[in-house]
Amino acid sequence: MMLLNDIDRLIVEKKMVPSGLSNTNKGGKQNFGESDRTTCPVPWWSDSLQGNISTFSTNRDEDSAVMKRISDKIQDLRHDVASVLNRPTMNEPTYEHECYYSRSTVGASLKRHMDERHEETKGPRGWMLSSRRSVSWLIYLSDVDIQGGELRSFVKNNLNSNEQEVGSHAGNLQVGWLDVDRHSTVPVYMNSWFRPAEVGSRSIEPFCILYTIMDGKEHYISKPWNNSMDTSFAEFISAQKFNQGQGLFTSTSFAKGFNLLEDRQVWDAGLAPPGSAIDDVVPRRGSLVMFDSATVPHEVLAVKGGVRPALAGWFHEQTQPIPEEFF
Repeated sequence: MMLLNDIDRLIVEKKMVPSGLSNTNKGGKQNFGESDRTTCPVPWWSDSLQGNISTFSTNRDEDSAVMKRISDKIQDLRHDVASVLNRPTMNEPTYEHECYYSRSTVGASLKRHMDERHEETKGPRGWMLSSRRSVSWLIYLSDVDIQGGELRSFVKNNLNSNEQEVGSHAGNLQVGWLDVDRHSTVPVYMNSWFRPAEVGSRSIEPFCILYTIMDGKEHYISKPWNNSMDTSFAEFISAQKFNQGQGLFTSTSFAKGFNLLEDRQVWDAGLAPPGSAIDDVVPRRGSLVMFDSATVPHEVLAVKGGVRPALAGWFHEQTQPIPEEFF
């Protein structure tokens, strides 16, 4: 109840505002309506990262004690996840870890999206940030009679988890999947700081290259390219898939087997990504949901009855440092 009371206070103070991902935000016109999700950054989050919640105002000592326990549990969760996933920089409290309240009423939904993407696909700004979203999490505070509002994620089938970890490798973020055969799929990463052997130290500009891990070694599935394209990364890659022979991929099988994580053409058609299963999570009060921010496309189905509040956020890890040889 304490978190719900905090949300109610923010509503009264008019600090819960419509989200830019809301369902009636068509074409960026910000045509928000009553059915849109509202959000607000958690006021006590910065202090929580430092081990206190002095910004939570209450006249009751027991209320402050409850909020302190909630705060401590979230930070304990961050440290535990960092250890289990071997993402040690997630422990750093000065990174831009995010936490917010959200509240969805009848009719509210969220379109399919990714919470994070490769730094190179964001332009120069992507490399200027000290940290990036690593793990997405949310705790449902929904009405007990909530209807609809399920979190729909698209989980990859036939994942060969024995080969490599999902999300990133050696700091290089995942950008897609490669169907090796009918029964095996592996992550594809993009190295944006690749220097081809024929260029060597003569080049001051880095190249991009796609690779997987096979038998414990990096296996390149594309030719290196200089990222000076005028189109988006997704448009560039999609065009190369159909330019077999003279295209980007080193073989026809790689071109056919590669699938983007963020395939907008598939999304706009309302289809599940190739080789993915649909997983719907009911927003049951007290439930904790977590997933990798860079690899799981997801959306929220429309709320049909009740109210769907939540405490949610992202644990950050370090952005891949720019290699010294390119300074």
